Amino acid sequence: MPQNLAELNLTDAEVATLMGALATIRATLGSRAVSLTPEQRGSLVKMAEGTQPFCEQTVAALEANSASLPAELPVGATAKDLADYKKLAPIYAEYLVVGELLDDTLKALASDVMTNCIVGAAFLKALNKLKPGLDNLLQNLTSIRRRKATKKPVA
Repeated sequence: MPQNLAELNLTDAEVATLMGALATIRATLGSRAVSLTPEQRGSLVKMAEGTQPFCEQTVAALEANSASLPAELPVGATAKDLADYKKLAPIYAEYLVVGELLDDTLKALASDVMTNCIVGAAFLKALNKLKPGLDNLLQNLTSIRRRKATKKPVA
């Protein structure tokens, strides 16, 4: 059964706009963005939604008492990090929503293509019985699909 879950018909200008939006994010963050290794990501102490109030209150108390604290405690830098976190978090949340939308759209498009190609290949096979001459093409399509389907996932 043919399928059409998604249909975008993106223009070149729209693709350029989308790529430009991503480039704007990358350029705006620039070298200030941090790239962590998987090991670093796994070993970091994390602040979650539930612990954010603890951090906000602690930063406020540290700032109020900074004169009495050791100089090596980076109170100002911590306050700036928290402020940047609070600015970036809603952008990241929207990025995740858009990313999921893109992921779902790509999956729907890929499913449309694959489903319709499977149906189309069946029609070509039937057509070949009525009007021979597609043997080489059908054999090639079958070998490509088998080869791709049996590929081992990369670990």
